[in-house]
Amino acid sequence: MLNKILNHNKKFVEERKAAGLDKPISGHAHQNLMVFTCMDTRLVDLVEPAMGFKRGDIKILKNAGNIIRDGCDEIIRCIAVGTALMGLSEVYVVGHKDCGMAKQTPEAIKEKMLERGITQEILDSIDIPQWFGLLKDERENVLEGVRKIKESPFVPKDISVYGLLMDPNSGEIEVLC
Repeated sequence: MLNKILNHNKKFVEERKAAGLDKPISGHAHQNLMVFTCMDTRLVDLVEPAMGFKRGDIKILKNAGNIIRDGCDEIIRCIAVGTALMGLSEVYVVGHKDCGMAKQTPEAIKEKMLERGITQEILDSIDIPQWFGLLKDERENVLEGVRKIKESPFVPKDISVYGLLMDPNSGEIEVLC
């Protein structure tokens, strides 16, 4: 697969250069906002256009289930970096319907991990639902994410935080808060 990727990349770069699309753009968001969403592949090339943004307009954070897990500060750290150091003024937590992290069970995860060579001892050392970030309801997960961002002492209080739920097929957005 790596060779396939590299061959495609060579053609991709040549086409971009020929079209004049290889000019530098800023690494800072043009729209002063950040979107935190799920890593679901159905959202690739959907979230930004569905919200009216293009390449370079916004900062994007992704993880499995767009979950801010207790005791795991990586998402809050990234939001703090974006707001304090890059001047971002809005954060959108964008969950989606039919999320795979709402379909998993601790038992199924444990079985799959054991099949992949993760030891029972390692699995016994974690709370599987918490560590993996399993969620029960996509809407509640978005609302919980918004709450955690707003309550974080690392996120400036003047930042606007919104919760949205997206249909991963149509791209339709529902405002939750």
